[in-house]
Amino acid sequence: MSMHSILIDNLAFSKKNEYLKGELSLEDCPRLYELLKPSNATSVQSSSTLGSIGYILQGKSDAAGQHLLHLSLTTNITTICQRCLSKMPLKLNLSFNYLIGNVSDIDAEAVDIDNSDDFDLQQASKSMDVVALIEDEIIMAMPIASKHEEGCIELVTQSGENPNPFAALKGLIKP
Repeated sequence: MSMHSILIDNLAFSKKNEYLKGELSLEDCPRLYELLKPSNATSVQSSSTLGSIGYILQGKSDAAGQHLLHLSLTTNITTICQRCLSKMPLKLNLSFNYLIGNVSDIDAEAVDIDNSDDFDLQQASKSMDVVALIEDEIIMAMPIASKHEEGCIELVTQSGENPNPFAALKGLIKP
């Protein structure tokens, strides 16, 4: 598995209004790959069949002198429907805004930055891993139990038994 990482100085990136665009495979995101791979996957199976991640990272500074990052993600990944247990596509279009600063946890509480829904606080770093940030955001945005919105394949019981295990108890109820 490839251990691809993109390191940036996030403060300099935003000061210079830099722009980064690219596409990642799931091989580049090992934690996400572990979540999405089928339990019967072999090491020969390609992660490209599970999907890809497109990203755009834009740095900028606002009129108040704050340094910001904007991250846009477009995913086209394959997961398992928890209702019918078949493969299903999961498309996510995500957008995140980050405020870059040298702020400790105590300072952030005092300034009350974390209570804003507009921006997430990102610690200034000379070696911020963009791939890890992308992977974190996708993992947090994924549904806990993926399922088709409609059109699930009906499960067929292979044993030929009644699908309701409590159907036999119905005859025990006294009238």
